[in-house]
Amino acid sequence: MEKTVHCKCGSGCSNRRCVCLRNNEPCDESCGCSDCENPLNGVDVEALSVCTIQNIEEYKDLSDDELEEKYELPCGCEKVPLKNLLGEYSCSKCGEIYWYSFCWDEVVQEGSTWHCRQCGTCRDWREWHCKTCNRCTYGVSLACEGCGSYKRGF
Repeated sequence: MEKTVHCKCGSGCSNRRCVCLRNNEPCDESCGCSDCENPLNGVDVEALSVCTIQNIEEYKDLSDDELEEKYELPCGCEKVPLKNLLGEYSCSKCGEIYWYSFCWDEVVQEGSTWHCRQCGTCRDWREWHCKTCNRCTYGVSLACEGCGSYKRGF
């Protein structure tokens, strides 16, 4: 996937003011940043879930033993090392897609859970992000609980 943004940060790219970091991308040679400390630099973000990317410091702190720890999939078909669940993982027996949620500290099923890029948290499938008030709200067919809008955005 081609990089879509390039920053010109003078403050080290270590917070969400950096357009690259805000878009879950590492900085590259086309960026005009100085003293770059983007925590995604050197990380294969293509292989990671949005939840893992937005919790990159927690991911980087995992030991080899923690990455090898096996988690039972919600389907009950198999146990899988955490390192295989940091992106999408397809169960070898039932084919369901799973990933590890740092927000919830558990393995979750794709389609039942999603990670809101704006709020930075995992959400139930019945929740959606409101463009008007910029927060997640419950009810796929209901208006936003906060402002009454129906404007969905991700």
